[in-house]
Amino acid sequence: MSLVNVETPKQWQGSNAKDNGPILNDWFLAFNDNTLNALIQNALSNNYDFKANQFAMQLAQQQVVISGASLLPELSLNATQSRKKSVTETGTKISNSADISAKLSYEVDLWGKLSDEQRRANLALASAKHKLKHQELNLVATVARTWFDLVSANQLLALYQQRANNQTRNLDIIQSSYRLGLNQALDVYLTQNNVNSEKARVIDQQHQVQKLQRQLELLIGEYPKGVLSAPNRLPLITKDIALSEPSQLLTQRFDIASSWYDLLASDASLAIAHKKRFPSFTLTASTGDSADKLSNLLDGNALAWSLLGNITAPIFNSGRLEAAENQAELTLRQKEQRYLEQVYQAFADVENAIGNRQALKQRYQHFLQAKENAEAAEKLAFDQYMKGLVSYTSVLESQRRAFDAQTQLIQLTNQLLQNRINLYVSLGGSNTPLFSTNQTQYEVKS
Repeated sequence: MSLVNVETPKQWQGSNAKDNGPILNDWFLAFNDNTLNALIQNALSNNYDFKANQFAMQLAQQQVVISGASLLPELSLNATQSRKKSVTETGTKISNSADISAKLSYEVDLWGKLSDEQRRANLALASAKHKLKHQELNLVATVARTWFDLVSANQLLALYQQRANNQTRNLDIIQSSYRLGLNQALDVYLTQNNVNSEKARVIDQQHQVQKLQRQLELLIGEYPKGVLSAPNRLPLITKDIALSEPSQLLTQRFDIASSWYDLLASDASLAIAHKKRFPSFTLTASTGDSADKLSNLLDGNALAWSLLGNITAPIFNSGRLEAAENQAELTLRQKEQRYLEQVYQAFADVENAIGNRQALKQRYQHFLQAKENAEAAEKLAFDQYMKGLVSYTSVLESQRRAFDAQTQLIQLTNQLLQNRINLYVSLGGSNTPLFSTNQTQYEVKS
């Protein structure tokens, strides 16, 4: 069969030539976050799902041993002892019998069927190893994403608490002015409404923070107590990840490499299904001895032996073997299409991440300016309101704009971090283990 051929572009559409270069192996270390590093290492050591995936890879290793054993002779030893009572006309008779035998069997690999089975097992093992590396990368990325979601949630909580405190102070000022007859009761009610809304927002955000804490604790294999501490300030990373050439994606993506080995294993399965329709030849040699007592076995008497050659050829099976071969071929064709779909989806993931990176950077700059302008407008509107120059509606509108700009800026900072992680995963990450699970674990503060 002819394996699939994938044509790749010379350069990513959304990147410049200067973006191409080796991918950083220690991408998560660029965040300069020791707690994140500790969480990643603890997750690789303690995450239950990742441990289960490691056992899946070990199962594939044992299958290689099983398939390799079929290429070698098989020797078995059997020893039995029996005691029999028989009744005759003259009385009863008790007889003893002891037997020992050894059997050596070997299937001659005439057509290479057994070699193909071993090849399939080795390819399945290679697929399992690359799949485990992809799962390791995904686990690290999931921990990093959840960590920055938690930090972002903490930063939003701090913003909501600050706004609640500001609204409470504004309420005190407006109530004092109202008692002096300087403003209307409506302004007091509107401010009270804002205070209650902000306090409700704080309670809801506290719940969101605790949910993310539990999610992270589960990822590192701990009981989800919801007490994992995190800062309330997101890092701002300005340096982009260097992009490899598109042609390197097929070798850098562990999941694509796993699918490729899986495809080759299916090719071996097709060869096996085809060769099962050919005759098989087995050599069998056996030897043994019999005596009335177990202690008399192998006492120097000549051993009985036999040598047998056996040829088995399928003649009529109602098309079962032919259908099995057709199934193997159809499975192979199906996996070819799945592989191509996965490859081009991987290209799309990288292109989308690159385009999203540029859009997020531009939006961040615009909202950074909007935040500065909105905060200045909020302060000016409240000062003018206290002087009786504008209505309280203008104050509310300026507060809403300032709040929206601050919230958007926090969310965009998190989205830039998430995009960086997604782009790294889409590119396939490093070709070296992220952490050794034998290393001493970092301490994660709760």
